[in-house]
Amino acid sequence: MGDGRWTTFVRVLRLNAALAFAAWTFGVLTFVVQTGDVAERFAALAKGPYVEVAVGAQLQALPGYLVLGGLLAALVSPWVGSRRGLAFGLSVVALDGLVLSLALGPALLVSPGHFDTVARKTRLDVYQLQRVHGLELMAVGCALLVLVALGFFVRSLRRRSIAAVGAVAFGTMAWRAPTPPRATPLERPNVLVIAADSWRFDRLGVHGAARPGLTPHLDAFAATAVDFRQHHVATASTLESWATMLSGQFPWTHGLRSMYPSKAEVAAVEGNGELLPRRLAALGYDTFVSSDWVGNCFDLVDFGFATRRVSPVQNFPALVREATARAHPVAPLFFGALPPPLGDWLVPGRASLAAAARPAVLTEQLFGDIDASLAARRPFFGVLFVSPTHLPYNARAPFNAKYSVPGYDGPHRYQVEVRAHELITTGFSPTLSPETIRHVRDLYDGAVSDFDDTVGTVLRGLEARGLSEQTIVIVTSDHGEDLYDPGSTLGHGTNFFGGDQSTRIPFLVRIPGVAPRTVDAITRTVDLAPTLLARLGAPVPPSMEGVSLEPLLTGARADLGLMAFAETCYLFFPKSKAMTGLTDAERAEVVEVAGAEETLTVDPDFRDNLVLTPALRQAVIDAKDRMVRTRTHKLIVIPGRTGEIVRLYDMQADPTQRVNLAGQGLPIEAELRHVLGRR
Repeated sequence: MGDGRWTTFVRVLRLNAALAFAAWTFGVLTFVVQTGDVAERFAALAKGPYVEVAVGAQLQALPGYLVLGGLLAALVSPWVGSRRGLAFGLSVVALDGLVLSLALGPALLVSPGHFDTVARKTRLDVYQLQRVHGLELMAVGCALLVLVALGFFVRSLRRRSIAAVGAVAFGTMAWRAPTPPRATPLERPNVLVIAADSWRFDRLGVHGAARPGLTPHLDAFAATAVDFRQHHVATASTLESWATMLSGQFPWTHGLRSMYPSKAEVAAVEGNGELLPRRLAALGYDTFVSSDWVGNCFDLVDFGFATRRVSPVQNFPALVREATARAHPVAPLFFGALPPPLGDWLVPGRASLAAAARPAVLTEQLFGDIDASLAARRPFFGVLFVSPTHLPYNARAPFNAKYSVPGYDGPHRYQVEVRAHELITTGFSPTLSPETIRHVRDLYDGAVSDFDDTVGTVLRGLEARGLSEQTIVIVTSDHGEDLYDPGSTLGHGTNFFGGDQSTRIPFLVRIPGVAPRTVDAITRTVDLAPTLLARLGAPVPPSMEGVSLEPLLTGARADLGLMAFAETCYLFFPKSKAMTGLTDAERAEVVEVAGAEETLTVDPDFRDNLVLTPALRQAVIDAKDRMVRTRTHKLIVIPGRTGEIVRLYDMQADPTQRVNLAGQGLPIEAELRHVLGRR
């Protein structure tokens, strides 16, 4: 390279390094401002005992800026010429902006999750770029700039580039997608659980979903499965619900009573040798789970899966890194799709970013583990757990606008926007306009459609491998969701008002050789583990409180006479904020529990996890509402200051729970209160 060219490059590099440092400094200031938007006590932790974590996270973000500045210098140097002074600086800044704009094309093409993130953060209709192939045109422009830059640095550009292009073209023509391995007969069937977080029972076509064509793949699957239509969770909270499914025990038995358990509580569950993954591993099964951020519960608690491809637990350092990524979006945007270890170095904490764990990534991980089991000729127990249907309902495009009113430009355009401070102090607003509530429900339905597409992908993958007739496939959820139903706002597990929308979930079970049917009897998530063990011919441990649903699967019986029991979950905000289904006088009577700022602390001896403050743990548990559900009735008991607040509903005549029958001397009330009192 000639001296003049080298001198120009060095000048541009120096200026871009200064610009990169300035952009990083702005990101640091943004982090400080955003930190002040959370609870005061948690902000104090980031500035006090965990200041080294916060400072370290900011320093880890700096290399991404500097690398990007160096790449920009290489791309714009050929166009700067011999300008000096202010003209030089302005030309570099203008060219940097042009190159960054063009580079967005390939960056967003290879990482559509970040494109969706950009759409959520702007009021512009950025999806217009997709409709006119704008990203592809930007990628071509960026490629041309790269070629010019190569010519600037490599004199023999023509020969080398032609050879490189020829090699790439030949490799592209010669490459073929690998053929999936084919299954061979095994002694026991495989088991695959496909689950969506916060998926309501009524958001399924065969369950009467209001939108036609909402779930075509799921409806087709349901036609081949046993459809349990009264399946209930014990707690509408992810960690506790999965613990119930995998242990066969109710929360008050396995001990996980909130999503912020102590080290001792987690150790007690991990020490349970009868957990379903461990029981199946003892039978020769490979066990694995693939999930995004909603599956970090599998990192918090080792339920016995041999392979856990999930996001890391959201301990306090992880929350600091996530806040850092939000304050420094440049590196995730341009380097988020790079393979490890380079991508992990340039984008610290990217495993926790929702945009980096799209359904396609999760299904690829899942089938990588399935293929390894096929190669080893071992049965597998796999779990795929995805997040679109969980708040903030951040589905992929085009699902994130699939059902929205055309031209909608109001609040929560592409996802529900919730500020941490508001969630902790006041919860979700009960006074949204009808138009906004309708849009929130539209977003949720788009997320359900997103999940339906993922299910279709997984089922096709099983079929391609010859696994459809050798695999028990279960499609379900960990709990339902409130969508401004009567007496509720958003979220799940905060109360039992408005109907069964928070506790009743889809539970579709397809077993080779078992005829499809509909089951209307009460069943529970606590029954999952004993049912699978019984179906696979393994003994059900006496420690499991659930029962085998085998007689319902085969049609030998129509009802097992079960009752569903549930308790409310941990609340981020004061409990009275969730009591929208009570009168003002009753709300004042409710035993109040403070929100996250008072009830959570950080345990440095437990991986810096957020845990319930020990002195308040029992108060949080004692304040839980409890529920028992039969096929006909639901009884709710709410702790009050001077006595219990009781609700009784006839769920057949009054499914949305408008008429309280408690206190009328009905025999069913006394019976259910007696049963619930033993729990």
